[in-house]
Amino acid sequence: MMRRQATWTALPRWATGLVAFWLVLGVALPATASDRFRPDQPLRVFTGAIARPWERVELLEDPHPDWGEEKVATLGCHLESYIKHWFSSTTPPSRQVLLHCAKGFAGKTLPHPILLVHGAHDDANRAWQNPWGQPDPRDVSPDKRGFAFWLSELGYPVFAVTFAHRHGCNIRQAEQIANAIARIRVLLGRQNDPDFKVDLIVHSKGAVAARLYCSDAPSIFPDRKFLTRFRHDVRTLVFLGAPQQGIDTPFRYYGYNLMRVTLPELEAAGPTAVEAMLVNGRWRDYRHWSYSHQGNEFWPGQAQCLYNLARDGGIPLDADSWTAVDGNLTMNALYHGGRTLYLQSAGIDRAIERGERLMYRLEERGLEPDVEAMIVAGTNPVFDAESWSPPLRFLTWSCGLFQATCSPPSDGVVFLKSAITTTGLRRRGARVLETLVLPLHHVELGRQRQVLQAIDAQLLRKGKDR
Repeated sequence: MMRRQATWTALPRWATGLVAFWLVLGVALPATASDRFRPDQPLRVFTGAIARPWERVELLEDPHPDWGEEKVATLGCHLESYIKHWFSSTTPPSRQVLLHCAKGFAGKTLPHPILLVHGAHDDANRAWQNPWGQPDPRDVSPDKRGFAFWLSELGYPVFAVTFAHRHGCNIRQAEQIANAIARIRVLLGRQNDPDFKVDLIVHSKGAVAARLYCSDAPSIFPDRKFLTRFRHDVRTLVFLGAPQQGIDTPFRYYGYNLMRVTLPELEAAGPTAVEAMLVNGRWRDYRHWSYSHQGNEFWPGQAQCLYNLARDGGIPLDADSWTAVDGNLTMNALYHGGRTLYLQSAGIDRAIERGERLMYRLEERGLEPDVEAMIVAGTNPVFDAESWSPPLRFLTWSCGLFQATCSPPSDGVVFLKSAITTTGLRRRGARVLETLVLPLHHVELGRQRQVLQAIDAQLLRKGKDR
């Protein structure tokens, strides 16, 4: 099959949301999603200059009456100007999602479209078009362009989603992925094509929602009436820095919580593990930010990503978590629940319950057998961004260096052991095609050349084999 040639370049940003998340740590059936979603009727459509750097951007909405609403923290809203314009809001309802279509999507020759799914505190523009955070996302220099551009150049029909809630419920976002796939099928005129399947490339938190859809979400959450049964319309699920066994960072590191409550620029990051903490000699109440109280309402998707790695994941608390000043009483109270002279925590297990044990349910369920997976994980926790302020760069670098010297291998957000665990994925017979471990940071996994090359090789090889 003829394919356009592309010159491979390094696709070497994030925002303060990354730093915080980094401290905390993307047989075919009819194309209907939930029984109320209409894939032939987008709410709004943007083309021409207003859609750049995409060819087309659509606003989709799922009107199911059981959908419900989600709260958004003050600094958790969408700040990127084009995203705000397309949503017509900085805090759109979570029943909405943006579907982005890369240039030439309707005329590509490769048969399987690609849908890109971003992670927490992110959007499709930053993640897939402008990963280095250039000033104008419409005019990014060739060496700074993201996966959406390069995959399109290679001949793939490329699409991406931007979720309304940047830390939203993964259960709702799983349904938005189903809706987006249904709409892609219509956009490509393949409603009656029994061979229609997409390849999903998912980064970080976005992987949790995608995995839920590909595990037949209603089988896990039968009470969510808006969920679509898996339609067997996903061929390959490519995981980039994905927490297969979740994360536990807020409960593992005292320092994360201290920085979360004292640095204003981290307010958009996510919940605190602590309910109260001794800060600058004063006992302060942080229940409004905690997993066990209102914080879980502002960042619902974060509790859903939690997993007790110390007990169930083979990564015990060690020197990187010690609080030697009180003989590790604070370390244990933070993780397991309790109160010391320095903090009060309800513990990770209570937070996991607040998140409906989602990661455990995914591990118990397994992917649908006809979905094939590829895993790309990183081992470099040290990250530096020249575009950031010197204090932010120093904070990121020093925390990464601490992890590199004291913590188990990780990409700075997800422990390697969590990222490459495949037992849950394969539980019902799904096949893992490849597990690729690279010396890259969490953000680099979504923009570097060697990752793109590996994905292209795997997807193309599958296309030739079938």
